[in-house]
Amino acid sequence: MFKRVIGRTFLYLILSFGAFVVLLPLFWMLLTAFKQPGQALKYNFLPKTKAESVEYKIDARVKNLTIFEYYNKGAVSVALAGSMNSWNQTSYPMKNDGGIWTITLESLSPGKYEYKFILNGNEWISDPENKLEQNGNSLIVVKDGISSNKTLTNQTAAISDKIIFKYKNPSATAVSASIKNKGEVPLIKGDDGYWKAESPVNDGEVAYNFKYNIRLTDALGEIYTINNFTKVLFNKDFPFAGFFINSLIVAGLSAFFTVIICTMGGYAFAKKDFFLKDQLFLLLLTTMMIPGMIYMVPQFAIVSQLHWINTYKAMIIPHLANVFGLFLLRQYIQTIPNSLFEAAKVDGASEYQVFKNIVIPLSFPIMVTLFLLTFLSQWSNFLWQLIVNTPDSALRTLPVGLALFKGQYAIEWESMMAGACFSIIPIAILFLLAQKFFIEGMTSGAVKG
Repeated sequence: MFKRVIGRTFLYLILSFGAFVVLLPLFWMLLTAFKQPGQALKYNFLPKTKAESVEYKIDARVKNLTIFEYYNKGAVSVALAGSMNSWNQTSYPMKNDGGIWTITLESLSPGKYEYKFILNGNEWISDPENKLEQNGNSLIVVKDGISSNKTLTNQTAAISDKIIFKYKNPSATAVSASIKNKGEVPLIKGDDGYWKAESPVNDGEVAYNFKYNIRLTDALGEIYTINNFTKVLFNKDFPFAGFFINSLIVAGLSAFFTVIICTMGGYAFAKKDFFLKDQLFLLLLTTMMIPGMIYMVPQFAIVSQLHWINTYKAMIIPHLANVFGLFLLRQYIQTIPNSLFEAAKVDGASEYQVFKNIVIPLSFPIMVTLFLLTFLSQWSNFLWQLIVNTPDSALRTLPVGLALFKGQYAIEWESMMAGACFSIIPIAILFLLAQKFFIEGMTSGAVKG
């Protein structure tokens, strides 16, 4: 008994782990759909209420410092150039900390200096927060001690025999400066919103960073948002409703007509006798071994010659010939007793009545199964729907529409995954409504003799 319980527990653990691995892409899709832009490929799923800034270094013996600060959360790189470095755009790269770009120049001689910021290596802009201007450039006045392009700065400064720590983070509830090999210094929040502290350190270069606590709601807001879903639903450049309706029409009609055709063909191959029936059925089965991509070019040539580009006919008709569905229905209908068909013939039933009153009711579970499988296949069909529609077509389906979030240089994974979340809704609803028939259709063939 004990061995049986251990064995069953071990089996459940293996099955649970396998289910988790299989569903892992679904979990990733759901989490990515709620992530902030640019966070999709970062493995930070759980919010952190404790965080650290980047590491800074400063010379505690320096008495003359000039601090530049610039806020731009979307910039990839920012550099400082001005009369202090002969307008060299590469010698003064700025450091990024949460969108705040900073640089500290040591021992700059007192005087007036013109400067500009260089965004992403090519865009020169004046300091938007510096009202002093000369020759169209921003102007800074450097004095003995600490000078800054702002009244307040996020950068720590060293003066005389102490370090003055300054840090600004609206989300922080507690901040401390962690000095390498020296311990931590708690910072106190001032009325101006800056966290400040002084430390009597005077031993040359000092490495430090800021450690801070933030509220859980703020930590969640740094990672997750619902704006991706509103962007998908209400973006004028992304007609989600049209894509969704087109996918419903294409998948629904394809599944419906495929089921009808395969049911009629399965009935003929299962219960009718005609010339070369078995050989023809075997020939059809062999076509399943040919990769579907081989049919792509001739199918497109035919569709193009029929002038079906940008039409529902091009998206639906070429996929109605489903050999797997024919095989599925034929095997199922073969299990229906021949006595039912013989009794119907004796009662004078026509072929239409036999098909309507015997074949369809008794084959309904497997018909629903084939409908679900075909609907799922056509709902997620991307390549064929892409090549039979031009980029400006109003009949583009949802998988093709989601590709619009892929640009030349970047992919909006968050918006794409939000749209994919909406795309699984019809599939989930269909499987929930038809799961009884689906399970019956997949298992009844093994029970019947």
